[in-house]
Amino acid sequence: MKVKNRILTNQIKMIMKKLTLQIDKKCFNAILTGEQKVERRTVWPSQVTKYVYFECEGKQYKRQEDLPDNDSPVTILPVEYDALYLINGRRKDAPRLLVEVESAEFIIFQDDDGNDMVYEENGREYYACQVWYHLGKILETENIV
Repeated sequence: MKVKNRILTNQIKMIMKKLTLQIDKKCFNAILTGEQKVERRTVWPSQVTKYVYFECEGKQYKRQEDLPDNDSPVTILPVEYDALYLINGRRKDAPRLLVEVESAEFIIFQDDDGNDMVYEENGREYYACQVWYHLGKILETENIV
């Protein structure tokens, strides 16, 4: 019975939608011990498709550049992942965690007056923003000493 359950567990892990991220040792250990329950990632224009998508006029767009040029309202939503695969370092034997994602939220930073913060890159304005992944249980560990 244990062998059958292990095979089923491995099959579930294979079909999970996972986001692989590098993470520093301090945050890695805080997640491992349960002290850190939220992993925050800044959304840069070069990585936007990894973290968010855009909804406008009932359609989904992967990139801000693909949105229609009109004044229609746009909703920015985090890409949904089942788990984060966190790697501390670049060595082949680097410590790794597979952590359940309970939910994710898109956060736009605001200045002291409550205005959305933006910056410009290559002539386009982008929000100063992050995606916050609310973490659940640790599903798997590798190379933990």
